[in-house]
Amino acid sequence: MNSSLLQGMRNLLQAPARSFSVSSAVTNSINNGFGKFWRIEGLNSPNSVWPNYLPHLTHRKHRRSICPHTWGVQKVSQMKIVDNSNLGRQATALERPAYIIQVYSKKHRGKPHDAYGKLGDKVLLAVCGQKKKGIIVGLKAKQLHGVPRFDSNNVVLIEENGNPTGTRITAPIPNVVRTHLKSISNPKKADFTKLLAITSTWV
Repeated sequence: MNSSLLQGMRNLLQAPARSFSVSSAVTNSINNGFGKFWRIEGLNSPNSVWPNYLPHLTHRKHRRSICPHTWGVQKVSQMKIVDNSNLGRQATALERPAYIIQVYSKKHRGKPHDAYGKLGDKVLLAVCGQKKKGIIVGLKAKQLHGVPRFDSNNVVLIEENGNPTGTRITAPIPNVVRTHLKSISNPKKADFTKLLAITSTWV
């Protein structure tokens, strides 16, 4: 196909839609001659044929391992305290969010940015200049079907023995946290199931 014919077809496709009409025979000849003719260099104006883009070159093997529900919070992530403890209310009043210092989890441990914290995992926080431990009870990241996501990353403060610092949790708690806390609780070390008693709303 010579350059003059190619230039003529290019001008025809770039013309405004109301100024010409292309018959089916011409369209079929263009398709047979060019294949995916929106890849021709120069056909990138709004008046040219749609879609005028090239496909992404990422191989499928690099896409199949993307699972957003496996992500979580990590070090230096901001957390919102959702109980009525004195320290939590002080941080909320001063608008100073808690920051994660350490995540006690095996997920992604030893890799860049260290471990990921999921629902029900224990974390070490920096709250108003003090170190406190807490349990993650809400995440902004995408979750599995049936598990709610929140507008903020929520945490409940606990003591060393697992008892909650506050007496009431002011935010809804996902039901998946219930089974996870029961599985990691140890009456001789730390019993996290007492958080279930002060939870007012389950979702």
